[in-house]
This record gives sequence, C-alpha cells and structure tokens, in this order.
Amino acid sequence: MKTLLLIASCLLVFGSCNTKSEKLNLNEDSYYLTVKINGIKHTFNDKIDLKSTTSLSNIINGYNKEEKTRITLGLNLNNKKTGTFNIEDNITLVYHSKITFKGKPIHYIWHAKKSVLGSLGTITITKNTDAYLEGTFSFKGIGSTKIDSSVKIFTEGKFKIKKQKF
Repeated sequence: MKTLLLIASCLLVFGSCNTKSEKLNLNEDSYYLTVKINGIKHTFNDKIDLKSTTSLSNIINGYNKEEKTRITLGLNLNNKKTGTFNIEDNITLVYHSKITFKGKPIHYIWHAKKSVLGSLGTITITKNTDAYLEGTFSFKGIGSTKIDSSVKIFTEGKFKIKKQKF
C-alpha cells in the first residue's frame, strides 16, 4: 500500500512538473511578428524584442535570419496606451533587407515616417499589459537608397511581443 502511494505521489509530482514546463513553452511560443510584403507573408520570429528607450519610446524589432531581414516598429507612447496611431503621431515603420554586393554587406531600407514624402502607416495597439504588447500594423514603405527607391506595401502585420523586465 505504501509503495502504491509512493508511486502515485511521484507520478503526481512529475506529471505536474511536466505540465508546467509545457505551459511555459507554449507561452513563449505565443509571441509573434508577421506581415505580408507585397502580398507575400513574412515571419520575423527568429528574434523578437521590445526595447523601451524612455518612458515614452518603444522599439519593436523582429528578425528573419534566413531572409536576412529585419522589421522595426518605433512608437512614442506610454507603456499603457492603446489605440490607432499613424505616422503623424510619432511612429516610424522600417523594413531592412541585407544583401552582399561585391563581398560587402549592403542594407536596403524602406521607411514609413513623417519625413519620407509619400509614405503612409498605422499601428494599432490592441493590448498593452505589464507582460506584453499586442497589435496590428500596415504601411507603405519608400526605399531610401539610390540603388532601390521602390515602394513596398506592408499589410496584415500582426505582433505580440513580450515586455522585458527592467
């Protein structure tokens, strides 16, 4: 009888530990940053971070190692604010693409910010908690180099980013 109770106790302890670790992994996997660029879906989940440079400035970065690309969403808003913000509300949306040309890395950049004529963009913050920031975005990015000044359309952008503890 004692042996049976000991086995049952062990199973209960190990079973609950396993469940907690599974929940933790599922929770970590629930963070994402995706967007369609000219109609093609791109995922930036190789590394996602949210950096607060001041109490009113937050920068979201998402990386895609395979494509050698990065997307940056800069927001000037306090840590609890929600709503829709456009580039006139001090947001900056930037897409970076890194290529190698003649053995040297070159960064192509598409901006949507107030100072770039013709660019448009919005970010909607739907949830802003102590643990994470969640929302959507879209923008028209204008290429900022003489080599490539093309326009890219970013639609159906979605993100859920874990806030860092300071």
